[in-house]
Amino acid sequence: MSDFENKVLLKILGPLELEVMKVIWSRKKGTVQDVLTELNEQNNYAYTTIMTIMNRLDKKGVLTRSKLGKGYVYKPLYSPNELIQQNSSEQVEHLLHHYGDFAITQFVDAVGHNPDQLNKLKELIQNLEKDEK
Repeated sequence: MSDFENKVLLKILGPLELEVMKVIWSRKKGTVQDVLTELNEQNNYAYTTIMTIMNRLDKKGVLTRSKLGKGYVYKPLYSPNELIQQNSSEQVEHLLHHYGDFAITQFVDAVGHNPDQLNKLKELIQNLEKDEK
């Protein structure tokens, strides 16, 4: 995971939530005990702490869980990039819903100060226009 992804994910998830997700992403699935065992190679977390975090991630729609005996097996609903994309999409929709054209104006103004981002925006608009034809 790149430094950029790590920084963005820390804006979406809390620090311990991200550590839990890193374990789940690397394993593809896991129980609370699996995650606890791996995290406790470096730390000393309580089982209930990790269970609470994983339940919270399930409620947030970041993890999904299925019953396994008395416990659950958790799986990620998104890859790191998909989670960033999904969250940024929600943020943009929120801004557009609440601020409409003002949000668009501010976005274009902000992008206009960065030539690389401005070129990317132009490219995306051109591709969108081609697709509509």
